[in-house]
Amino acid sequence: MLARIKQSVPYIAFREWNKALRRRMKLPAYLGNDHQCPICGQNLRAFKPMWKSYWRGIEQYGYIHPVSAMETFNVAAFSCPACDAFDRERLTALYLDRAFRSLDQRRRYRLIEFAPAHALHKKLKRYPFIDYRSADLARNDVHDRRVDLTDMHGYANESVDIFLCSHVLEHIPDDRKAMRELRRILKPSGFGIVLVPLIPGIDETHEDPKIDTIALRWKYYGMGDHVRQYGKRDFIGRLTAAGFAVEQLGIDYFGAEIFKRAGIADNSVLYVVRKIDDGERGAESRAQ
Repeated sequence: MLARIKQSVPYIAFREWNKALRRRMKLPAYLGNDHQCPICGQNLRAFKPMWKSYWRGIEQYGYIHPVSAMETFNVAAFSCPACDAFDRERLTALYLDRAFRSLDQRRRYRLIEFAPAHALHKKLKRYPFIDYRSADLARNDVHDRRVDLTDMHGYANESVDIFLCSHVLEHIPDDRKAMRELRRILKPSGFGIVLVPLIPGIDETHEDPKIDTIALRWKYYGMGDHVRQYGKRDFIGRLTAAGFAVEQLGIDYFGAEIFKRAGIADNSVLYVVRKIDDGERGAESRAQ
């Protein structure tokens, strides 16, 4: 009963209102001109560090990898004190601001955000040429409910211009099937953004069905509800096998000063995927 109440739209709305009120009360301590959130536009002297509860979990269960080495994870500047945007959301916003400038603003583009971020979706809905949709398997505060990434029968082939899938695939047992579904719904001219927890230097993905408790998942995967720890080379390989061309955009693309101002860690990378057509895939397979 309590779980159903916490998933209800009124409860979620009240919780977000309460969080926003607390942020407004604490915001003056963070105001300044050293940084700016690319989502809400607030000028700041600092971003907020990662939650204390996360560090308690890391310490309690003994995560085997150094958190400080994780890609696209600024623990010292994790969230915006004004809008609560995480660093990976801010990185996504930096790219979308650039990408949207090249779109034909006389038409509408269908964008779907899976497991939507509360801060980012408000920014996306302000673009008049973006037809924004949100989707989730369990949450009720989305446009499209009970969307299973491994079987998105509610979306037609090549019906989506842009998709955002950030920190979702590490929760899905059959992630390869989910990647194929993402490719299926994407238009040939479209693009997607896919992010998962990664640690530079680790190339192979670690997943084991015997790692099936909260304690073990914290220890080996860095969170109690993750089902794998991705390796970078394997992550890119799985996306490629699903039919995507993968572009890695980091500090060289965005610029060091932009990263610093937006509170993005220097080792952050945005993975932008585009659909490889079946003819190209066949030619690549024959070449191999």
